[in-house]
Amino acid sequence: MSRFIGAAVLGVCLMASVAIVSAQAQDMAQNGTPGHQWNDHEDQVWHQYLKDHHRKDHDWAKASKREQKEYWKWRDKHPDSQ
Repeated sequence: MSRFIGAAVLGVCLMASVAIVSAQAQDMAQNGTPGHQWNDHEDQVWHQYLKDHHRKDHDWAKASKREQKEYWKWRDKHPDSQ
Protein backbone atom coordinates (compact mmCIF):
# COMPACT_ATOMS: atom_id res chain seq x y z
CA MET A 1 0.00 0.00 0.00
CA SER A 2 2.83 2.45 0.80
CA ARG A 3 4.31 1.85 -2.67
CA PHE A 4 1.05 2.94 -4.22
CA ILE A 5 0.90 6.07 -2.09
CA GLY A 6 4.54 6.90 -2.87
CA ALA A 7 3.94 6.43 -6.61
CA ALA A 8 0.78 8.54 -6.45
CA VAL A 9 2.56 11.37 -4.63
CA LEU A 10 5.43 11.25 -7.13
CA GLY A 11 2.95 11.33 -10.03
CA VAL A 12 1.13 14.33 -8.59
CA CYS A 13 4.43 16.18 -8.09
CA LEU A 14 5.51 15.50 -11.67
CA MET A 15 2.16 16.65 -13.07
CA ALA A 16 2.31 19.83 -10.99
CA SER A 17 5.80 20.67 -12.22
CA VAL A 18 4.73 20.13 -15.84
CA ALA A 19 1.73 22.40 -15.31
CA ILE A 20 3.92 25.14 -13.82
CA VAL A 21 6.43 24.98 -16.68
CA SER A 22 3.60 25.03 -19.20
CA ALA A 23 2.03 28.09 -17.57
CA GLN A 24 5.39 29.89 -17.59
CA ALA A 25 5.93 29.05 -21.27
CA GLN A 26 2.47 30.33 -22.14
CA ASP A 27 3.08 33.54 -20.20
CA MET A 28 6.40 34.00 -21.93
CA ALA A 29 4.77 33.48 -25.35
CA GLN A 30 2.15 36.10 -24.55
CA ASN A 31 4.32 38.66 -22.81
CA GLY A 32 7.72 38.26 -24.37
CA THR A 33 10.92 37.67 -22.52
CA PRO A 34 10.52 36.78 -18.86
CA GLY A 35 11.46 39.48 -16.43
CA HIS A 36 9.35 42.27 -17.86
CA GLN A 37 8.06 44.41 -15.06
CA TRP A 38 5.50 47.13 -15.53
CA ASN A 39 6.43 50.32 -13.70
CA ASP A 40 6.26 54.09 -14.23
CA HIS A 41 9.23 54.06 -16.59
CA GLU A 42 7.71 51.25 -18.67
CA ASP A 43 4.49 53.24 -18.87
CA GLN A 44 6.41 56.22 -20.27
CA VAL A 45 8.12 54.00 -22.85
CA TRP A 46 4.70 52.57 -23.81
CA HIS A 47 3.29 56.02 -24.52
CA GLN A 48 6.40 56.97 -26.49
CA TYR A 49 6.09 53.71 -28.46
CA LEU A 50 2.51 54.60 -29.38
CA LYS A 51 3.56 58.09 -30.47
CA ASP A 52 6.51 56.80 -32.52
CA HIS A 53 4.31 54.25 -34.24
CA HIS A 54 1.57 56.81 -34.98
CA ARG A 55 -1.01 55.05 -32.85
CA LYS A 56 -3.74 56.58 -30.76
CA ASP A 57 -2.58 57.07 -27.17
CA HIS A 58 -4.23 54.75 -24.64
CA ASP A 59 -3.41 52.95 -21.42
CA TRP A 60 -1.71 49.58 -21.41
CA ALA A 61 -4.74 47.98 -19.74
CA LYS A 62 -6.90 48.94 -22.74
CA ALA A 63 -4.47 47.54 -25.31
CA SER A 64 -5.41 44.31 -27.06
CA LYS A 65 -3.39 41.15 -26.42
CA ARG A 66 -2.04 41.44 -29.98
CA GLU A 67 -0.92 45.02 -29.37
CA GLN A 68 0.71 44.09 -26.06
CA LYS A 69 2.54 41.21 -27.73
CA GLU A 70 3.79 43.54 -30.49
CA TYR A 71 4.99 46.00 -27.87
CA TRP A 72 6.94 43.38 -25.91
CA LYS A 73 8.50 42.12 -29.15
CA TRP A 74 9.58 45.65 -29.98
CA ARG A 75 10.72 46.21 -26.38
CA ASP A 76 12.95 43.15 -26.47
CA LYS A 77 14.67 44.60 -29.53
CA HIS A 78 15.12 48.01 -27.86
CA PRO A 79 16.54 47.33 -24.38
CA ASP A 80 18.32 50.69 -24.47
CA SER A 81 14.89 52.30 -24.04
CA GLN A 82 14.83 50.97 -20.48
